[in-house]
Amino acid sequence: MAQSLQCLIAPALETDEDLQALYNWVDEIPLSRPKRNISRDFADGVLFAEVVNHFFPRLVEMHNYSSANGYTQKMYNWNTLNQKVLKKLGYQIHQQDLEDIIKAAPGAVERVLAVLHSKVDLAANRQLKVAMPRASSQGTPGRPPAPVPGSGGSSVAGSARGQEASPMPPSRMQKAQLEVDTELLLEKEQAIAELREMVGIMTEKIKKLEQLVRIKDSKIEALTGKLQKHGLA
Repeated sequence: MAQSLQCLIAPALETDEDLQALYNWVDEIPLSRPKRNISRDFADGVLFAEVVNHFFPRLVEMHNYSSANGYTQKMYNWNTLNQKVLKKLGYQIHQQDLEDIIKAAPGAVERVLAVLHSKVDLAANRQLKVAMPRASSQGTPGRPPAPVPGSGGSSVAGSARGQEASPMPPSRMQKAQLEVDTELLLEKEQAIAELREMVGIMTEKIKKLEQLVRIKDSKIEALTGKLQKHGLA
């Protein structure tokens, strides 16, 4: 009998201790990229897939997930996780949570990771029946034309019969290159915006420090004048 799927907005973590415990749990899992900002690091779904793969390696085929900056590929990764992987854990990430995670909204991915953590605990205690896949691969119909890391042997359905994949038409190559260039441009623009914001913050701090220095100088000058007036300097 198929287990019912949960598709609710993930609840917020109740305390700072719960949040820190979640971060500690994630830190124990070996991931392919260093964690600098968890909201941005997990936005494309790849690291989330690696977390699931760490506990349920038979559920996840990592070649299905590629790093991305664009919305389309990020959503593709998360939808693949929902349909191919999390469904077997009796869980579906709510669409609103997906939108928030892709936008790197603060706290969004932590809430979903907390739900995954609970699923891992339930499976470890044999309180959750995981629908393990059959020997055949998961297949990835409808993949958008985004860069996907090569995975020696895993390709379109025709390659399973030993056929070589036909070369990509020039028009599709141009379209794929344009999408890559657009994603790189967006990434650079985001980095520039962050640097400008940082420069603005540092400029304000410098102005405040200069103001404090001027105030201190004026106080020192006033005290020096008083000492000279009383013949103490």
